[in-house]
Amino acid sequence: MKVTHKRIKPKAGAAPTAEERRFMAWVAECACLACGRRPVTLHHVTSDGFKRISRSHKRIVPLCAMHHLIQHGPTVSVEALGHYGFKARWGVDLLVEAERLWENYANSHA
Repeated sequence: MKVTHKRIKPKAGAAPTAEERRFMAWVAECACLACGRRPVTLHHVTSDGFKRISRSHKRIVPLCAMHHLIQHGPTVSVEALGHYGFKARWGVDLLVEAERLWENYANSHA
């Protein structure tokens, strides 16, 4: 039997909505939160530093490849350090920054 109801909660890998795509493009124009470099990749914040939180296209931050991807070393990127380690190393609370970015975007595009 085919399911015809809508999901209450979006699927974990759900594609971004049109609004989320606009937000993602807006964040992609920002500089890396750790060093100020451009271009950036978008990092989905999935931890508060201690526990895992659900993935959301509204909870993203701009990071250059060096500060985002693990292949750049064990003490540099968020993928290597985790969110708590990234905050300790770079002084950036990614969850706070993601929420600030979404709030700024929502207020400026209301």
